[in-house]
Amino acid sequence: MELDFKSRFEEIDRVDGYFRRAPEGIWCYELDSPLDISLPLEEQCRLLYETARLTHCNDTMARIYGFHTASELKGLLLKEIVSPTNRLNVLGIEEFIRSGYKTHDAESEEIDKRGKRKFFLSTALGVVEDGFLIRAWGVQKDVTSIRAAESRLKRTIALESLLTKLSRNFLSVEPGNTNEAVNFSLQELGKFCGADRAFVFLYTHAGLTISNTNEWCAPDVEPRMHLLQNLPIETFPKTDYDTIRNKGHLIYEALEGIPDSHATLRNLLERRGTRSLLVVGLSSGEEEFGFVGFDSVKNQKLWTDEDIYILRLVGDLIVLAFDRKKREADLNDFYERMNHDLELARLTQRSLVSREFPSSPFYKIDSYFRPFEKVGGDIITYIQHETGVIDILFGDVSGHGISSAMVSGMAVLSFRHHARTGLSPAEGIQQFVRDLKPMVVEHHIAAVWARFFPLEKKMVYSYAGHPPIVLFRGEEKIELKGMNLPLLIFDSIEYFNESIKLEKGDRLIFYSDGMYEVFNEEGRILDLPGFQEILAQHKELHSLDEYLDQVVSDVFEFSEGVFGDDMAMLVLDITG
Repeated sequence: MELDFKSRFEEIDRVDGYFRRAPEGIWCYELDSPLDISLPLEEQCRLLYETARLTHCNDTMARIYGFHTASELKGLLLKEIVSPTNRLNVLGIEEFIRSGYKTHDAESEEIDKRGKRKFFLSTALGVVEDGFLIRAWGVQKDVTSIRAAESRLKRTIALESLLTKLSRNFLSVEPGNTNEAVNFSLQELGKFCGADRAFVFLYTHAGLTISNTNEWCAPDVEPRMHLLQNLPIETFPKTDYDTIRNKGHLIYEALEGIPDSHATLRNLLERRGTRSLLVVGLSSGEEEFGFVGFDSVKNQKLWTDEDIYILRLVGDLIVLAFDRKKREADLNDFYERMNHDLELARLTQRSLVSREFPSSPFYKIDSYFRPFEKVGGDIITYIQHETGVIDILFGDVSGHGISSAMVSGMAVLSFRHHARTGLSPAEGIQQFVRDLKPMVVEHHIAAVWARFFPLEKKMVYSYAGHPPIVLFRGEEKIELKGMNLPLLIFDSIEYFNESIKLEKGDRLIFYSDGMYEVFNEEGRILDLPGFQEILAQHKELHSLDEYLDQVVSDVFEFSEGVFGDDMAMLVLDITG
């Protein structure tokens, strides 16, 4: 195998044109002195870093590390390219040695020539002769953009969760506990955005003074709220008030940026230990209340557009909370209208979530749906063609409530339109991505589009980030292959069709992640394997009603009746 691997790269070296144009980085490290593979692991790692020298690579490899051509990179030692201080890199080298001097898609984290953090997947094979490692060949892929996208997605999901938690807290708090809700929000907000202090200033004494009414401080940051009561309104320059009023926010990246004419403000911030500052105005209609803000004490911080956006959203919630007593009647009307709208939305969604399915001697279909709130974002719908063929869309829109339900409604309408045109599942998914992308900016959709041919006992389907369909065939459990990324997150994703031949007695199960992302009282998650075990325990139940009831009952028994997401299932039995 080693000879085959080596000869492959010798052939690449001969075919110089391909070697230079290869989309992956191709490399070879030669050891200055052969490495005794009987040495201890740590010693082998050290010697690899110290004596492995890059002797062959293509231009793609050079560009991965911020160089222009391979000649700029050749001759460098491994330690000069792959940092030995990064734990992830060290683990990768150790795994290479433990696995017999070969790895497949080992991940490493490195810094390129320009100081940019990058992530790679590497496949490597070492050449060992007479107990000594001579060289290693490998292929390297840059997956930095994928990791960045994953990080952004996690950040977006965490932000959505934070805002949902804060919104619910504000909406559920009694008017007398407003300060507690504000303090909780400042704490959660400050931690999420990496601030050292989060605060609220309100105008007092008919706008003649301003006071620090609420404050959260990170560990080791000294509170200053008690020193900042009933300050003259002139403490802050008129130009700053105008900036907040006109732009909605004000940023001081450093105290050096405060003009000499604002000496009072500079002295105030110096007493607070502030090194950089962000504030957002609090107002309701024409009435201005004050401002909410962050400051950085330990280090100078550059505030981002995301920080401003989050602060504005939470500022609106704070205004709503402070204004609540005065506008209690308006809020009651608002709740009544919201409940009315939610009820209308619930009835509308019920018409879009299929619970009744065709009768047939060839199959049986049944479903279960339970929204987390009055309305939810899970999707269960189908179209039956004149030929008897059935298109099924099963999906899950991120988030909860009316906005998720609106997106699911748009997805259902788009599906019903394109399913009738005869597009394949993959083509249909691609098409309603085009329909929804211009209108949906804060949600993504995990879905599977399946086309079931009852007479042929065949199903063609296309995944879009959805959990795998489970097929029970006799005693066998099969997860249908073909995973792909969710809709509306990335542009230009290609979706593809998979197909499976079915047999009489097969049972296919579609389900949302809300069915298995549930926790018990001890904080243990059911998770996908646990949920699939429940599915398998009751697969002998022939009645789909009984089967769904028993599965749902077991899930709720595990979580003691608590669930945190929309829950949906669809079961398809092949009966003839």
